[in-house]
Amino acid sequence: MISTTEQKHKNSITIIAVVHDDVPISTANTIYADHFRPLVRELESFTERKVNVVFAGGEPYDKFEYKGDDILETLRSWEALGFKLLTEMKKEGLNIDSMTKVILVTNDALNDKTAGAALLWSPTNTGKCAIASLSSYLNVGHEVGHLLGAKHEDFEVQYNGWWAETYMAPKREIIRSISYTFSPANRQNIKNYLADKD
Repeated sequence: MISTTEQKHKNSITIIAVVHDDVPISTANTIYADHFRPLVRELESFTERKVNVVFAGGEPYDKFEYKGDDILETLRSWEALGFKLLTEMKKEGLNIDSMTKVILVTNDALNDKTAGAALLWSPTNTGKCAIASLSSYLNVGHEVGHLLGAKHEDFEVQYNGWWAETYMAPKREIIRSISYTFSPANRQNIKNYLADKD
């Protein structure tokens, strides 16, 4: 008797990246390699899902006024604009689902205390939209991590010849390097979020 095992297809994660017009062209040319490729490799390594990064934008998205002290209001405004972008992209044929995330990538921080932020919804503490500055190689992965259920309290400092922070470090310590990974606990948090997404 011959039996076949069919592996269930897992839906991909899609990150829509809007590059703000304050990002210099020389920096914009290396954003994928410097800020997204390590994150994509990490997510694909433990989620067993394809991760797609789609660059989109144009006005009004790449001119969004993100600087200010009221981070929650900024995130709500960005989320409204992000949903508008998703609606436009869906009309153009992009498959938009619960695993499609929108991140505004900026040159500067939101203010002197905040390099990035994600709008998270209860009770899952996940979300759809975030903003991340290019001031650290950690920021994009950190904010996308939030959108997928990763938490600050589950970050780790790992040792691989030098002390290195995982993506969800709540505050970047310059003396440490970046591991470009999620801690085992945050990998599980992300897997838990993705568990019912197929």
